[in-house]
Amino acid sequence: MHPRRFLRDSIFFATSQYVFRVLLMARGLIAARLLGPVTYGAWNAIQLVMDYGMLATAGTFQGLDQTLPPRLVDGDAEAIRRTKSSGLFNVLLLSSLYAIGTVVYFTFSNGKIKYFWGMRGMIVAGVCVVLSNLGSYRINLLRAHNNMTAVSGWYLVQGVIGAGLALALMPRFGMWALLGGWLVGTVIASIVSQWQARHIAPFAPQASSECLALLRAGAPMYLYSASVILRSLDRVIIIKCLNTISLGYYSLAVTAMTLLLYLPDSVSFVLYPQLLKRYREGGDRPEAVRSQVERTYQTLAVMTPVLCGVTFLWSRDLMFVLLPKFLPGLPALRLMCFGAGGIAFVGFSAIVLMTLRRQAFLVPVALAGSLLGAALDLVAVRLGSGITGVACATLIAYVLNGVVMSWMAFAGLRGTTRGVPARVLRTFMPLAISYGLAFGIDRLVPWPGAESLTAHAGHMLVELALFLPLYSVLAYPFGRGTGLRQMMTDLRPAWMRRADSADA
Repeated sequence: MHPRRFLRDSIFFATSQYVFRVLLMARGLIAARLLGPVTYGAWNAIQLVMDYGMLATAGTFQGLDQTLPPRLVDGDAEAIRRTKSSGLFNVLLLSSLYAIGTVVYFTFSNGKIKYFWGMRGMIVAGVCVVLSNLGSYRINLLRAHNNMTAVSGWYLVQGVIGAGLALALMPRFGMWALLGGWLVGTVIASIVSQWQARHIAPFAPQASSECLALLRAGAPMYLYSASVILRSLDRVIIIKCLNTISLGYYSLAVTAMTLLLYLPDSVSFVLYPQLLKRYREGGDRPEAVRSQVERTYQTLAVMTPVLCGVTFLWSRDLMFVLLPKFLPGLPALRLMCFGAGGIAFVGFSAIVLMTLRRQAFLVPVALAGSLLGAALDLVAVRLGSGITGVACATLIAYVLNGVVMSWMAFAGLRGTTRGVPARVLRTFMPLAISYGLAFGIDRLVPWPGAESLTAHAGHMLVELALFLPLYSVLAYPFGRGTGLRQMMTDLRPAWMRRADSADA
C-alpha cells in the first residue's frame, strides 16, 4: 500500500472512530449527569457482558486475519470462498452459544447486574453480542479487501443511531434508552454493512475442516486477547470488591482511556492486513516490513503522549463544569490517561509478532500481564486506596506490558536484542516527558476554582499553550526520521500539489 493511501485510510478510520467515540462519550456524559454514578455504573456493568461477547468467537476473527490476506495474494478463489463461509459458521454458532449461555447463567444469578437489568436486559445484551460479532466478521472481510471506507461506516452508523436514540429517549426511559438505542443502532449498522459486503461476504455459512483450521490459526492471537481481559479486569475487581458507585466513578476513566487508544488501535487495524501481504510478498523476511513498522512505532511514540497530556490537563476543568458529582473519580481518570499511553503499543506489537510468526510469545506475556494487573489491583483494594489505587496499579501493569511487548517486537524485526533497549527507551521517553510536563503545568497554573465557564476555558487554553510548545521541543529528537511531514504533505489535495509544482 502506498504511504499516502495508508495514512489516508488510517486518518479516515481514526476520524470515524473519534466521531464514534465522541458520540458515545457525549452519550455517557449526559447519562452520567442525568442518571448519577450508581445507574451509570450499572450501564457499564452490562457493557462488560457485551464486551466479553467479542471473545465468544474463540479465535475466528484472528484466524481470518491470519489466513485471508495471504490467500487473497495467492488468488485461490475456492480457498477464499471456503475460508469466508467457514468463518461465518464459527461466528454464528459460537456467538449464539455465548448469548444463550449468558441468559442461562443470569437466570440463576442474584448479582448486581441482574438486580438492575433483569432477564429482559440480559436477552437484549445477548442479541447485541450476536449482531456485533456478525458485524465484526463483515468488517474483517472488508478490511482484507482494503475497503476501509465501508469499515468506518459501520462505526459511524452504529454510533450516530445508537447514541442519538439514547440521548433522545433517556429523559423518558432512563438507562433502558442506552441499551435500546444500542440495539437499534447495531441492527441498522448490520443491515448497512451486509449491503456493503454483499459482493465479498458469503450469504450461507459452511461447516468444514476449515472451521477448525481458522480456530487453530487464530489461537495464539485469541489467547493473547487476555489483554482485553487485562483492560477490563480492573472494573471486574471494582464491582466485586467495592460497589456500583465506585464503578460509576471509574467508568469515566475507562471512557477517557478508550478514546485515547483509538489512534494507535486505528493504525494497527489498518496496517495489519498490509503487513501480512507485504511479508508474504517479501519472501517471509522481517526486512520486508521492518522500516514501515519502526516508523509507525516512532510516529505513535511522539503523537500518543500529546493526547494523553492534553486529556490529563483538561480533565479537571471539564469534569468540574460538566460532571461535578464525578469529581471523586478525577485522580483515577488522570492516571488512566497515561495508562493508555503505556498500553497503546501492546496491540500494535501483537500484530507485528503475529506477522513475523512469533505468536508463541503472546500467550505467556498475556497471562503474566493479566496476573500482574489483577494482583496489583487486588493489593490496591486491600490497602484501602480505592479506585485511585486501582488506577495506579493498572497504569503500572499497562506500562510494563507495553515495554515487554515492544521489546519482543523490535527483537523480532532485527533478529537480535542488540540495540533493542535503546529503541524501547526512545519509544517510551515521550510518554514520560508528557507526564512530567502535564503534572508540572497542572500545579503551576493557578486553578480558577468555582468561577465562570470563561475562566475554565481560559485555564484550559493557558495549559494547552504551555504544554504543546514545551512537549514539541523536548520530543522533537524522538520524532526525527519518521517521514510524517512528507506524508502529511502528500495528503494535500492534488490541485494544491500541482500549484506548488507550477510555482517551483
